[in-house]
Amino acid sequence: MEKSITVSYLLSNKVASVSVFIKYIIERADNIQTVTCTITKGDDVIPIWLHPHKFEIKSMFNKGKYETLFNFENNAKNLDAALFIDQAYADIMSKEHLQVG
Repeated sequence: MEKSITVSYLLSNKVASVSVFIKYIIERADNIQTVTCTITKGDDVIPIWLHPHKFEIKSMFNKGKYETLFNFENNAKNLDAALFIDQAYADIMSKEHLQVG
């Protein structure tokens, strides 16, 4: 089931912050969880630094918590894009009441 969230992010230069609307789907197979996020253009313009507009975050369920698995594609972008993806994942997990280890 597709859900949505607005993620607030403070740019790495600490000068400005943005709020970005994301649609996401959480899928589970055995002990692996995949959160697929899509950034959609709402009333605001998508920031130019925020690429890709669709990304996945995988994690493994271990000892009652989800441990994020490294995804090269999420970290190959600029610093703000990588940090935004981390913030989006943290916000989604919090909203879903899922613990991260």
